Amino acid sequence: MKVQTVRAVAILLGVVVAACSVPIGGSGASSAPTTSPTPSAVTQPSASPSVAPVTAYLDDRGSAEEVIRSYYDAIGRRQYLRAYSYWEPSTTLPTFDVFAKGFDSTTAVQVELGTVGGSPGAGQLYWSVPAVVLATTTAGPQAFVGCYAVHLARPEIQAAPPFKPMAIQAGQLQSAATATAARAAMPSVCGSANATPLPWGASGTGIDAARYLDDRSAGEEEIRSYYNAVNRKEYSRAYSYWELGASQLAPFDAFASGYANTKSVTLATKPGTIGAGAGQTYYTVPAVVTASNTDGSTTVFAGCYTLHLGSPNAQATPPFQPLGIQSARISQAASGANASDLLNSACP
Repeated sequence: MKVQTVRAVAILLGVVVAACSVPIGGSGASSAPTTSPTPSAVTQPSASPSVAPVTAYLDDRGSAEEVIRSYYDAIGRRQYLRAYSYWEPSTTLPTFDVFAKGFDSTTAVQVELGTVGGSPGAGQLYWSVPAVVLATTTAGPQAFVGCYAVHLARPEIQAAPPFKPMAIQAGQLQSAATATAARAAMPSVCGSANATPLPWGASGTGIDAARYLDDRSAGEEEIRSYYNAVNRKEYSRAYSYWELGASQLAPFDAFASGYANTKSVTLATKPGTIGAGAGQTYYTVPAVVTASNTDGSTTVFAGCYTLHLGSPNAQATPPFQPLGIQSARISQAASGANASDLLNSACP
């Protein structure tokens, strides 16, 4: 069985298969947890209460496993520019057009993952992710087994934009006679590379600094990731959740200094609305943020975030623009205000 080294063109699933003749193609004074003091109106299409689809859009870089799942979610949806964005830029990465063409014959794809291992080194984190890929193509079903290398420069040392999220750095794929054969090979496909587990973030659902959340799958997930970055003092990452060119977004230094007196935050959200029109999707997310300040005081803020995503299927030119915060209407709440009432009235 011929093994394809996953570097440059050969690393890309579509091209690997083609090679096998099987195309598969805040302000500092108040410690306000926002740097958007001037509200601005955003025209939105008609909106409806948030309802999670049966098969939810997945754009999650909170762990190596989720990066690979998000990558194949993008391929399955034919969102090839998004899929391309999960690869770490390098001089050996092929052009987007070459990458996308490799999937011309792919009609469906699914991925199964094995036990993930990894290693740290000099401010860098690396994971090895064993994977079985089952594809449906115009030439019939195909099975592959391989090992992906995923990399993240520690977010706490990424001190200035642009933030570089967790991404696929390299990998290795080989064809298998059947899905069963691919699954049987998966435990050993990464060799000794995944002998040592590398946990990333504590288990649970909170946004405290012990966890690492980097999820742009929907509005609430992104706002939770934003404030998780604030709790971890990863301000370059927090800044990256704002849409490029957002009118309320301050220069990065001013943005980061807005959190100088913020020790930590807690967050309450609830489902808002989703509006879609003309290839655009808008989320509104009501939020109540409680900031614990370095002077021992506590400040409560409430308001509404608006997030925007241009249709991933219509984005055709790199770089991919993921879901981002477009605007925020956030203000300090009156002392003694009821948190539930604040949340219910946050997005009028």
